[in-house]
Amino acid sequence: MTELERMLIEHACQKLQMLYGVHADRGEVEAFTQLFAADGSVAVPEAPAFVGHAAIRASMQALADQGIAMRHVMTNPVVHVVDADRATGSCYLTVYNSAAEPDAAGIRPVALPATVGEYADVFRRTDEGWRFQSRVLTRVFRPSPPS
Repeated sequence: MTELERMLIEHACQKLQMLYGVHADRGEVEAFTQLFAADGSVAVPEAPAFVGHAAIRASMQALADQGIAMRHVMTNPVVHVVDADRATGSCYLTVYNSAAEPDAAGIRPVALPATVGEYADVFRRTDEGWRFQSRVLTRVFRPSPPS
């Protein structure tokens, strides 16, 4: 594999990491679902893994239906190319969300991040291009529950 081929794979996988947050924040359920291989999975704490497009789509639709404004801040993306069809990676995550009504300017009040954590990713080349095979979130910080 050439250095250019490796860099193209790294770019494609890092783009998936960033689009994950963009599509989730915009409630773009189908675009979010298509970031995953057909048998791909996403796992977050306190829930069983969502496996396959139908489960991923349903979980995202349920989240979008709640009407909560979210912003995923994805940083420190790292991708390790295994071979021409497989890669692994990680990135940090900070999520802000608000169910409060926006003010006249459309701005909602800000609170502490709802989650700070890290994703562990497995990527796979499919007929449609690079996709997540799996994505697992480990939370590092979250706000303390009210006393």
